[in-house]
Amino acid sequence: MKTNLPSSIHSHRGNTLLMTIVVTGILGFILAAYLTLVNSQNGSNMRSQSWNSTIPIVEAGIEEALAHLNSYGLKGVSLACEGWTQSGNTYSVTRNLAGAEYTVTITNYVVGNPAFIPIVESRGYVVMPLQLTSAQGALLATVTSPNTTVRYLGRGVRVRTRRDAIFAKGMVAKDSIDMKGNNIRTDSFDSTNPLYSTNGMYILSKARANGDVAVNGNPTNGAGGVVNVGNANIFGHVSTGPNGTIDIGAQGSVGDATWQASNKGIQPGWSANDMNVSFPDVEIPDSVKGGFTPTGGYFSVVQSVSAPTAAALGDRVVRTNWVTTPILPVGTPAPITTNGSGIHKTYTYKAYTYITPTNSGTYYNYVLWDGDYQVPNLSGSVLVLGDANLYASSGCDISGLTIEWGQHFNLYSDAPTVKLSGNSTANSDSTADSFAFWGTTNVTTLTFSGNGSFTGTIYAPNADFELSGSGNSETIDFTGASITKSVKLNGHFNFHYDESLAIYGPSRGFIVVSWSEMLPAEVPKLTKTVVSQTQYQ
Repeated sequence: MKTNLPSSIHSHRGNTLLMTIVVTGILGFILAAYLTLVNSQNGSNMRSQSWNSTIPIVEAGIEEALAHLNSYGLKGVSLACEGWTQSGNTYSVTRNLAGAEYTVTITNYVVGNPAFIPIVESRGYVVMPLQLTSAQGALLATVTSPNTTVRYLGRGVRVRTRRDAIFAKGMVAKDSIDMKGNNIRTDSFDSTNPLYSTNGMYILSKARANGDVAVNGNPTNGAGGVVNVGNANIFGHVSTGPNGTIDIGAQGSVGDATWQASNKGIQPGWSANDMNVSFPDVEIPDSVKGGFTPTGGYFSVVQSVSAPTAAALGDRVVRTNWVTTPILPVGTPAPITTNGSGIHKTYTYKAYTYITPTNSGTYYNYVLWDGDYQVPNLSGSVLVLGDANLYASSGCDISGLTIEWGQHFNLYSDAPTVKLSGNSTANSDSTADSFAFWGTTNVTTLTFSGNGSFTGTIYAPNADFELSGSGNSETIDFTGASITKSVKLNGHFNFHYDESLAIYGPSRGFIVVSWSEMLPAEVPKLTKTVVSQTQYQ
């Protein structure tokens, strides 16, 4: 018997098939969209990871450049060493780091001139992670590529650097500065600029208002330090730590010359509470600890070559101890060569005071030539005729210091009490960079007394520094810069900060002052040809 199904059943079967096809299509579309999304997200994540992974590579290049500058740039010599090459005024090096690499360049650096601000550009590269993702799919774990071209993802950073000068301000103390004397003035000049000095010397008519005074404070107990300006005239800025205080008397003033001509108090914008620096301990070089024992003698001074004028050097005073080959001004006699009795070297400086031994001249307890020296107790007068370093381990009491023009003297000491005294001048005929005192953590008391002027730098961050005049109306000049634990001024003092110390003086090394991402167009694309390449996706 044959039975015919109702037509409605056929209709329901057709609808079910159609519905199944539609649902399957929708599910397939959703799955395809999901896989595309996962693939895209996977690619984006891997690209982002690779993009971020270039930063350590870039930073490695910057760190090498800074280390290179600190090793050779501070010496003012060529940077074309240790694998670095030079092309024009650009120094560069490329390093491979386990499949990644960086290329770093240093520009704006001039041999023998520390005034320039070097620019470091570091470009880091890592292997591009998406070479085969679009072709092989996101679900593939590893693929061995027959291709011979490897593409790299690049990123670049440009940083500007500068020398971190130790003496970036005139008078700096860890805890406190007390200007309780009478007629105290701080100002500044620039011994390397004839507009603000005369033959490298301070002149009142060329003085500037950068005689900054600052205290760091004690971060362990929250104290921000105290500056007692009193009735002093600070031609410069005053800074303290975040919780510091500035006390100023009725006749005291802080600011530039225009402000102080008709105002008292602190000029707006010339005080701050953001002082926050570190004071590294002094480390005495081993070569100085093992130096020779100096002797003294009688010497008479005969001026044989006059000091050069700024005009003779192209309106800029050039120090001989800053350059490898001295630059002789026009009209200067030939370098002096001596081989007589008592003369220890050949003088090749552009200006030098000729010294001959005699029994009727001035007697000096210590005469220093080129080299390293050491004594347990340094006491008396010192004459420096070369680039000398001396270590006084137990005692240090200098009654007079004479440094011939163009020479340099580093004095290191462990003595608990150090005295720079006497009525004779203390290096006053030379420049601030020619004398530097370095006090270790054992130096806790440092005094400067008498009527003699002083020129040089003092770094003794654990010492209480007291400057005492004779008590009469004579004004004592301190030219240079100082960093100590505390400062007290008694008497009439003029403190002149030499701004050239911030450029040519001692420094902690080069530091980064700005950091900016380079544009993609500034980072060249990098590809390499290899025999085979295994890529992970």
